Amino acid sequence: MLRNQNGISVYTVLSIILFIALIFVLAIPNFYNLDKEQNVEDCINNMKEIWVAATDYVRDTEKDFDGNLETLRSTRKAMDQKNYYLSSASYCPETARQKTDYIVFGKYVADKIGDEVKHNYGVIVYCPNMHEYPKHFIPKEFYENMDPTQLQNYMIDDLDYINDETGTNGNRKKEMVEKYIEIWKTDPNAFNKRKDDSTALRAILFPEKFGMGM
Repeated sequence: MLRNQNGISVYTVLSIILFIALIFVLAIPNFYNLDKEQNVEDCINNMKEIWVAATDYVRDTEKDFDGNLETLRSTRKAMDQKNYYLSSASYCPETARQKTDYIVFGKYVADKIGDEVKHNYGVIVYCPNMHEYPKHFIPKEFYENMDPTQLQNYMIDDLDYINDETGTNGNRKKEMVEKYIEIWKTDPNAFNKRKDDSTALRAILFPEKFGMGM
């Protein structure tokens, strides 16, 4: 058996080197976030948690939510004063060290039908890194068991349409989601427009798809 001057076999040295190399390879994903699919799942789960918190807040306060997550982390629940709307801070795993908050918008609309007032609220949450990671997007299936309002259903369908149209183009996806949120922020008639025509807001975002960009 081959041995060096200290009496250690070459095979022992090779075994040690291979063992160290194996440990290094296994550790790389933890240091460099190479497990992309896990990061996608973790990011989506973060956004789901924030969506629930923001939805509860908009429902309880009956007003729009400006996206300041510190408000959710520092405000106790109306129906459960022992707990806050959002229990802790979470960040996209791709850039967790930067501690960039998720982007959130909440809309409240009181829809009066005769003498009855229906309380509508909808929340949009998206990843700050969506331009680089377009898969970081809450899927439509999530909302199925969340008892969404009419307004939230409008948002769900429109966001799903945006997701389908933009595909893997993260920059385009982020641009369209931001424009969509801006419509709800600035147009006081957005809810009625969307109620009257399911394509009304989509046509603003993608005029070429609806014969408006000719």
